[in-house]
Amino acid sequence: MSAPTRYLHGFTLLEVLIALSIFSLIGLAAYRMLDIVILSQGKVTAHQQQTRTLERAMHIISHDFSQLVARPVRDNYGETLAPLVTDQNSFLVEFTRQGWRNPLQLPRSQLQRVAYELGSEPASTNDQYQQMNRTVHLLRHYWTVLDRAQESTPHTQVLMRNIDDLQLLYMDHEGQWQSEWRQDPLTSNASNTLPRAVMLKINSQHIGSIERVYQLTEFSAEQAKSHDRNSAQSNSSSASQAPANPQENRGPKQ
Repeated sequence: MSAPTRYLHGFTLLEVLIALSIFSLIGLAAYRMLDIVILSQGKVTAHQQQTRTLERAMHIISHDFSQLVARPVRDNYGETLAPLVTDQNSFLVEFTRQGWRNPLQLPRSQLQRVAYELGSEPASTNDQYQQMNRTVHLLRHYWTVLDRAQESTPHTQVLMRNIDDLQLLYMDHEGQWQSEWRQDPLTSNASNTLPRAVMLKINSQHIGSIERVYQLTEFSAEQAKSHDRNSAQSNSSSASQAPANPQENRGPKQ
């Protein structure tokens, strides 16, 4: 008597192909969803970074213009510059501001000379691609001294990138907006020689159009010099009161 025949059950080729097709579709859909999530996260991160950069730039600009003071300075060649200069070829505007914080109590003034410029970042000589594809940025320059020496050079900050257009307007004492502010640097020590307000207009493809108006404080050159002397005396007294040996403030050992 012959043994019974056993039939082996398994997947047919058609069933295997159908299963592979289903798993492929599921994997493709999952990859597409993951790709969309990653792209969305990248766009959100870039937008957040751009927003933080814009807020930081507008905060710095607001502090600079709102604390403008009538303090003329001397340039690298000894010529007197007015507290507010708008007719230079290199800078959009250059002025003196107060309120330069000094947390380390360094022997320097709390007044600062700053300038704004539309330009490009300095590219390295080896980076030909960067030299050929430079974009216009809003640059902020500042000097560590008020009256400069011949070797004095400004420090540069990039506040905003990819700027299409920037315009500054100055309100005179009759309430009219002027595109330039002219004053005699030798007779510009009074606060009434400064504009009453400054209007800033920025256009960019990334951030759109921005318009801000900054009201200027009445702070004359005499007040600036007096404030400067008081801060210098405070810094010197703080330095003289500091102990020469850090162990002098320690108590006796127990």
